[in-house]
Amino acid sequence: MKTLKETSNPIIEYKRVLLEIEHDKAKTPSNQEMITKVSENLKVNPELLKIKHIYSHFGSSKSKVIAHIYKNIEMLKKIEEIKKKPKIKREKKAANSPKQA
Repeated sequence: MKTLKETSNPIIEYKRVLLEIEHDKAKTPSNQEMITKVSENLKVNPELLKIKHIYSHFGSSKSKVIAHIYKNIEMLKKIEEIKKKPKIKREKKAANSPKQA
């Protein structure tokens, strides 16, 4: 595993790391596999790590990985979690209303 680029963002409190990995004669690693490998390699807490993208090239055994390493769990939850709005249930109008002729 080789680190290609590392940038930090002090406002959002994270580091963005671009890594290149080799996976000889194997499929592209999953996000969970990458979290364990990157946390071991960079010596960071896996709970503070978020894998954003894994780009693999056809016919090649190399992939590029973009990972965000947060300083605290609160910022990770605030930035990364998507909160969905509850669905509005609509009442059926056709069943209760009389048809006009």
